[in-house]
Amino acid sequence: MAILGVLKEHEAHGFLKKRMAELAGGSGGVSFGSLYPALNRLELAGAVRTIDYARPRLVGPLTGAISGELPARRHQRIAATSEPKSGRRDKKRNRKVYGITDKGETRLRELLVNADPSDDRAFHVQVAFCRFLEPVARLGLFERRRAHLTLELAKRRRPSDTPTTDPYLRSLKERDITTLTDDLGWLDELTRITQDQLVPAVPQPVVTATGGTHP
Repeated sequence: MAILGVLKEHEAHGFLKKRMAELAGGSGGVSFGSLYPALNRLELAGAVRTIDYARPRLVGPLTGAISGELPARRHQRIAATSEPKSGRRDKKRNRKVYGITDKGETRLRELLVNADPSDDRAFHVQVAFCRFLEPVARLGLFERRRAHLTLELAKRRRPSDTPTTDPYLRSLKERDITTLTDDLGWLDELTRITQDQLVPAVPQPVVTATGGTHP
């Protein structure tokens, strides 16, 4: 979900790992050992495509005019046959750049809508890319998360069958309750933002020169 979301934003190469680390937040980064196998699986599934920037490209769009196209094609031939003096190709031109496909966009929507509401890391990614969903789908996402957190909060507040006198265990329980309460408040804010987007803007009356108004 995170990979497809990043590629929905724009094509990426080195930036992809950095953006994935940002999405992971305090829960850790993403290793190349897990990132690239996942990219390969998505590519085999047709959800991701690769762009080979080692292939020479025309400079500027073709206009149909001979005077404009001949210099561009000449530049293409030179680029295709030229090599750096060191005998090595430019690594930057050889690097693999990834982009999302139509199939990948469909898969991203499925993941955003259907991710497990109890998965904290998944919800973090869902919020990061929920702008790619219509507002009604976003509200459904938040409602499912709210139902899960409400249930968890009720469990934490339930009196324990084996009360403890350990202040550290009590502190942990209190911290869990505070965190869940804060997360529910955050969900209220996300819901409010989304509901505001569903309300159509009310046109303001225009004041005429004579002091009258009209819609």
